[in-house]
Amino acid sequence: MPRLCIVHRALGAGLLLAACGGNERPAVDAGCWPLSDPPSAQIGTGDIAFAPMPDVLPVIINTGAQGDPFLQVHARIHGIPPGDPQDTLAPGNPKTMGSVVIPDLGRTLGPDGPATFGYACSPEPGAYDLARSLHIGFGFGNNPLDQVSGKQARITIEVVGSNGLSARDEKLVTLMVLSGAAPGAGAPITVGGSP
Repeated sequence: MPRLCIVHRALGAGLLLAACGGNERPAVDAGCWPLSDPPSAQIGTGDIAFAPMPDVLPVIINTGAQGDPFLQVHARIHGIPPGDPQDTLAPGNPKTMGSVVIPDLGRTLGPDGPATFGYACSPEPGAYDLARSLHIGFGFGNNPLDQVSGKQARITIEVVGSNGLSARDEKLVTLMVLSGAAPGAGAPITVGGSP
């Protein structure tokens, strides 16, 4: 059995290498190759599907996926190799970093390091969307949520591709705290502290 696994891995690696020459499509491409645009990034929101960043961004509380309050930050790229959206450990995946600065509270939120999710072919021609959004958490007890609603935040996304190309985008938004169950869960939702 171990010998069979080695043969399959060697065959898979050989096919991957054979598909990566010139402007040919790599094995992980979903139909958007070759990269012809200059590198750019667009910040967005949404959990799985990319949506443009709205002017008012909800702070999400009490979902089963993450216990602390968080923001959904998404990205769309052009002209940067997309990596493999099926494998977060693929060495060709871009490095994506999201951060949130709330000047009125003197708070900066964001992970300690970049995420290595691959990007999938976008419905927008020549673009790739992050496989899933980054959840930028507020942390329990570190950020008083009763002071967050209505505050402006500068949200930034930075992407560095495996080939060294990079892009950055940012947007100023107003934060709105949503408490209660996740939207669509059937329980009442409180927006900004009022029912």
